[in-house]
Amino acid sequence: MCKLAISMALVVSLSWLLQGCLGPAVVSAGIGATMMAEDPRTAGTIVDDRIIVSKLSSRIKDKYPEQAKIHVTSYNNVVLLTGQVTAEAIKDDLQLMVLETQSVRDFKDETAVGEFSTFREFAKDGAIKTQVVSLLTRSKDVRIVRVSTTVEAGTVYLMGLVTRDEGETAAQIAASIKNVSKVVKIFEYVD
Repeated sequence: MCKLAISMALVVSLSWLLQGCLGPAVVSAGIGATMMAEDPRTAGTIVDDRIIVSKLSSRIKDKYPEQAKIHVTSYNNVVLLTGQVTAEAIKDDLQLMVLETQSVRDFKDETAVGEFSTFREFAKDGAIKTQVVSLLTRSKDVRIVRVSTTVEAGTVYLMGLVTRDEGETAAQIAASIKNVSKVVKIFEYVD
């Protein structure tokens, strides 16, 4: 009888713990499903974008571990490269890597030849990105799932599939943030 009571207590305890884990998992899955439903890209394109970023990031890091600090962004199979390289030849090679990557339709190379960003500059860009994304999320005129935001050296890069009004509003919001030096729109317009 004692073993049965202990087993029952264990089952009840574990089920209580699982409820705590299951709730956030269900909520997270619901939010993910809602975002997927609003994303104008197909599920296949979303997966392609993730594969493009993963493959290019790995290739660049493997080939230029000390000579390139590059951030790869892909939205709707359009690639954006930002960051720094130590030589113009590396910049040229990165462009070839992008062109050789399966599913890439177009790309924009915003890499610079020169010194790598300091931790302080990196943190400043992170703070800008957080502010931009936060304001875009709160905007009733921009659907955040349609916009990808990248920040490099104070320049905000906005990518996505948007209406012209959404794109203009997103750019105005980004430009309103302190320490933003420039806003670059890399949008594909759906209207």
